Amino acid sequence: MVTIANSNDSQSDISCAQAIEVFEKLNYYFVDEPVIANHKRAPVWLGIIIAFAYSMVIIFGAFGNILTIFIVLRNKSMRTVQNFFIINLALGDFMICTITAPITFFNISFTFWKYGNALCKFVSSIGGFNIFLSTFSITAIALDRYFLVIFPTQQQRQKFFSIVLFALIWIISLLLSIPIVIVSSSTMFYEVEYCNLTLYLCNENELAWEKMPFSKLSYTISIIVIHYAFPIVSMVFAYTKIASRMHERFVHRNNTKLIGEDANNRRKHVAERQRRTNFLLASLVLLFAVAWLPFNIFHMLLSLKVITYSGTLFALCHLMGMMSACLNPVCYAFFNQNFRNELFIILHKLKLRKNSNVNVVNRNDYSATVKKSTIGNTNNLHHKSVSTVVMPDNSLKISIDNKSKNRSISECAPDTIPMVPISSHQSTTEVTTSLVEDEKIVEEGEIEILLE
Repeated sequence: MVTIANSNDSQSDISCAQAIEVFEKLNYYFVDEPVIANHKRAPVWLGIIIAFAYSMVIIFGAFGNILTIFIVLRNKSMRTVQNFFIINLALGDFMICTITAPITFFNISFTFWKYGNALCKFVSSIGGFNIFLSTFSITAIALDRYFLVIFPTQQQRQKFFSIVLFALIWIISLLLSIPIVIVSSSTMFYEVEYCNLTLYLCNENELAWEKMPFSKLSYTISIIVIHYAFPIVSMVFAYTKIASRMHERFVHRNNTKLIGEDANNRRKHVAERQRRTNFLLASLVLLFAVAWLPFNIFHMLLSLKVITYSGTLFALCHLMGMMSACLNPVCYAFFNQNFRNELFIILHKLKLRKNSNVNVVNRNDYSATVKKSTIGNTNNLHHKSVSTVVMPDNSLKISIDNKSKNRSISECAPDTIPMVPISSHQSTTEVTTSLVEDEKIVEEGEIEILLE
C-alpha cells in the first residue's frame, strides 16, 4: 500500500494500481477534471487549439523553409554567398519547426520525463540552439546587405566578412547553448519502491546553476540582449543606412538633367520601388521584434520571479516566436523575383507532368518564355536569361544576368553612373538614352541586391 496526500491533506492508503492511475493523470497538463488541489492545468479544448496551432507551424514552416533551400540549391546561379545566409536562416527555421516546436509542445503537455538524462539535455538545449541560429542568421543577412550596398567596391572584404559571419553564427549559437546542456538534467521527483514507480522531471537544476560562474538571472539577461536586442539594433542600423543610401541615389538621379518621358517614368518607377523596398525593410524589423517580444518578456519575468511558470502562457509566447520561422521564407525569399521565377518554373513543370497530352518543355525554353513575357518590364532585369541593350551606333552592348548585375554595382563608385563612350555621331538624345539605360542597371541592381 502507498500513502498519498489527497485534496483534503489527509492521509489515505491506496493500492499501487490506484497510485499509478493518479500519477498518470498528474502527467497530463491538459485535463478537465482536477486530480489534486493546486494542480496547475488547462482545459482539454485549449490543448486542442494549441496542438492545432503547433501543427500549422510545423506543416507550413517546414514546407516553406525546405522549399527555400531546394530552390537555392537547384539553381547554380543562385548559389551566392548572400543566398547561403538565406539557406542558413531557412535551415534554422526548418529545425525550429520540425524539432523545437514538437518537443516544446510535448514538454508542455506532459509533466514527467521517462527518456533518460542524455535525451533530457538534448531536448532542453536544441530549442535554444535553433532559435539562436535563426535570429543570428537574420542579423547576418542585415549586416551582409549593409556592406554589399554601402561598400560595393570592396568585393574581397565582403566575401571574407560573409565567411566570418557565417562561422560566427554557428559558433556563438553553440556556445550559448552549452550552459543549458550543463544545468539541465533528469531528476527524480517521486519514487514508490514497492510499486516499482519512479517519476522524473526534465528541467534546469537550481543546484547546477549555483555551481556555474554566473547566475541564472545574468544568463537570461545576457541571452535577451544577445539574441533579441542586438539583432534589432543591427537590423535598424543596417536597413536605415541602406534606405538612406538609396534615397541619396534617388535624389542624385532627380537632380541629373535627363529629359524625356522615359526619364520621368523611370524616376516614378524607381521612387515606387524604393517605397516598396523601404516598407519591406521596416517589415523585417517589425516582424522579428513583435514575434519574439512576448517570449523574451516571459523569460525575464520568470527569472525575476515576478510570475510563476504557466504552460499555457509559455505556449502562447512560444507560438508567437514560431510565427517568425513560418514568415521568414516569405519575407526573405519569396519577395525576391528570382525565387518566384524558380518556384513558377517548378510548378509549371509539375503541371506539365500531370498533363500527358502536353510535351514537357526544357528549362531553357521555359526561361526564354519568361523572358519574352517580361520584355519592357524593368522589374525583371535580374533574370537568369541574358538581356541585351543595343546602343544607337550598334557598337556597344550591355549584357545583364545575375552575375554581371552584381558586378555592375561593385565596379562603379557609390555615387557615380557608369559612363558609355560617346560616338561623334550620337546626338544629345542618344546620350541621354544611354545614361538612362545605365542608370537602370545600377538602381535596379542596388534594390534587388537587398533580396538576394
